[in-house]
Amino acid sequence: MQSPSETTSSTRKIFAFLFMSLDGYVEGPDGELDWNLTDEEFFTWNIRQSREIGALLLGRRTFDHFAEFWTTPSAAAAMPEVWTFMNTVQKTVVTGRDAPPQDWDGTRVVDGDDLAGVVGTLRDETGGDVTVLGSPTLTCALLEQGLIDELRLLVHPVLLGGGRRLTDALRHRVLLDAGPTTVFRSGNTLLTYRPRTLERTP
Repeated sequence: MQSPSETTSSTRKIFAFLFMSLDGYVEGPDGELDWNLTDEEFFTWNIRQSREIGALLLGRRTFDHFAEFWTTPSAAAAMPEVWTFMNTVQKTVVTGRDAPPQDWDGTRVVDGDDLAGVVGTLRDETGGDVTVLGSPTLTCALLEQGLIDELRLLVHPVLLGGGRRLTDALRHRVLLDAGPTTVFRSGNTLLTYRPRTLERTP
């Protein structure tokens, strides 16, 4: 298997990874994420996944949340390996707001007018896969433009009954081919899909 430094731009994936409740929500009614089940098995798997990643592509809300948490001493003490990854990996944040995002080492700011160009640049310059973490609105935009190679959904065994759905920002039908499924001891289930084609309704 190739290491990230040995991959070429043609083999680097753009994949999106999101947490989701069983009824399809990525956030609770008040934006809460306290329903996430993250145990030692998950963190071991997630650290393995992070070693595939050469760059992050983030929406503004997700970026602000990550910058607030992953720059703190408490995050460094609790999850040192993940903290090191989050603070050293290249981060591109897509934002249309006037106010610049928080200053965080390794961050590039783009306006999102040319997502295909942004993705192409990241494929060419990144030594590893490019990952969209969280960022449901950005994920939907990338899916609609055919810019996501793989969609990874970690489905938690909880019903929220309301909140923000991944598909709230989706305007067109996107067909998916199912890939591998991983079931964790916590009850979390990782579903993997590859977008196949795009159907747009008038």
